[in-house]
Amino acid sequence: MIHKVRIFNIITLLLLFIVPAAHMSAQDVGLRTVVIDPGHGGKDPGAPGPDSKNSEKHIVLNISKLLGAKIKEAYPSVKVAYTRTGDTFPKLTDRVKIAHENNADLFISIHCNSSSNKSASGSSAHILARKDTRNPNRDLFDENVELTKLENSVIAFEDDQSSYKEDSAEDQILNTLLFQANFQHSVILAQLIVEKLATKPFHKWGKGIHQNDFLLLKKMTCPAILVETAFLSNANERQLLITSKWQEEIADRLFEAFKEYKTIYDASVGGGSMMEVVPEQPETTSKVDTAQDSEDYYAVQIMGLARLLKNGDPALKGLEVQAVKAADSNIYKYVCGKHATKELAVERLAVVKKKFPDAFVVKVSGDKVTRIK
Repeated sequence: MIHKVRIFNIITLLLLFIVPAAHMSAQDVGLRTVVIDPGHGGKDPGAPGPDSKNSEKHIVLNISKLLGAKIKEAYPSVKVAYTRTGDTFPKLTDRVKIAHENNADLFISIHCNSSSNKSASGSSAHILARKDTRNPNRDLFDENVELTKLENSVIAFEDDQSSYKEDSAEDQILNTLLFQANFQHSVILAQLIVEKLATKPFHKWGKGIHQNDFLLLKKMTCPAILVETAFLSNANERQLLITSKWQEEIADRLFEAFKEYKTIYDASVGGGSMMEVVPEQPETTSKVDTAQDSEDYYAVQIMGLARLLKNGDPALKGLEVQAVKAADSNIYKYVCGKHATKELAVERLAVVKKKFPDAFVVKVSGDKVTRIK
């Protein structure tokens, strides 16, 4: 009974978050608090730089402070909180606690990437993934196991790791509820960040959106995203990352994404549709229909969401898509095109990847969507 009561209370809180009360003013329901999380810190240096003063923990702290200052200057009413403001080591649970205590509407964790492959390069945005019980490390958009292990390895610096034990059945239910409540907002911010970090002078940096089982994001009760700004293990990107000029440039791009996201978020919680405020006009007017065809065809999947998007949704970037949802699932899979052969879908994939780098070819059979290797 205690578990049922707790779950009921969580559902009630989620409903309050998703459905704003009619008596609230616009100031009451807009984005009021953002928590910025400079990754690592203290005894955890993160990815190594050319010297101890230019390791990941120092670079991301600089970028985080620059981003926070830009938000405060543009939006004085928005509270900006940090998980750390100096060279300290807050545990992952402490970072989550800071977000909870500040009633965060948004959580942004900023990092530098690293890889054993020294040629690996580019920036990326990461949101929480549901675990695939058959393959717990599977990235739903792309295989990204190395990064997941890298970011989760921070717990090795913590003295007490007991809080990271396997979730109970009750916690798994709560995590699923939170995932569904925050997923769409997280995807939209991720898309905006990827777009901003994929234009000049960063046009070669964009590596798309990924879903990962990051411990840091699992307990968040608000939209949350982890940004990998660039690779410190890549010599060219490292030389840029350690300069104040490029740290400022990265903060500018993150702030531009935040501005557009805030406009969309404020509209959604203010009683309107999240998609009624559009940062840019889409290239074409898209009509999203739920695919009901029984015939098999090949297509290109661009994303999966727990909500049916409206016509002209900026998240679709002007593409004409079908939303396919299996009867036993609450996830809409958004696919482009209807092709008789895999080869034709592969040709379309090359075009779609310019807007959705992590898109892939699928076979659609009624309401079943299968990824094609």
